[in-house]
Amino acid sequence: MVDSEEPSKLLCLIRHGQGKHNPRDNPLALEYIVSMLRSDAPLTRKGKRQARALRDQMSKRPFEIIVVSPLSRTIQTATEIFGQSDVPKCLCHLMCERSMMPSDTGTPSSELISKHPHVSSWSGLCHLPEEYWPKVSGKKAAEKDVAERVEHFKTWLLARPETCMALVGHSAFFRTMTGQPKLGNCEAFWCELRANGDLVPCSPLPEMPASGDESDS
Repeated sequence: MVDSEEPSKLLCLIRHGQGKHNPRDNPLALEYIVSMLRSDAPLTRKGKRQARALRDQMSKRPFEIIVVSPLSRTIQTATEIFGQSDVPKCLCHLMCERSMMPSDTGTPSSELISKHPHVSSWSGLCHLPEEYWPKVSGKKAAEKDVAERVEHFKTWLLARPETCMALVGHSAFFRTMTGQPKLGNCEAFWCELRANGDLVPCSPLPEMPASGDESDS
């Protein structure tokens, strides 16, 4: 049981940009169906643009760590948003998406560095199982797995020393975690994780003052 006097965590949940497996607005654009049947779906060009569009506003928030699902689309999203930032990055397989299609399976951990060389400097890589993603299953079993991982993930977050974190993850995982509607691609959702495990929506933190700015007071 977590001590109720322990400080809460301020979280910014960011869903990945458009992946090659995501349905398109154009009903005739059906190429995404093929990508749903391939493992570890990456971002589209549009998905990378969506992520870069967040870079400026997110660079002004006082994040102490960026926690990232190890799937390619979340690694790419975190890299486009935070790649130029010195804030530490950490891979956490508890954040993997609900696994109902091959596109929700990942790249084996022994191959991640060859696919994404820069993650060699991220923490958490050495703790990933070789196959860190859940087995593909039906909806009921997949949702049960996500619900269990969400509880483990909240415990993991509360045990960390940081108090302000960005989480780059997936729609079904975040929907289960927050009880809120599905996030759009690269949509951000701010919330407070309290010491008892409750998660409460909140307003974004104000931007940090630019270097050299002086307070009026």
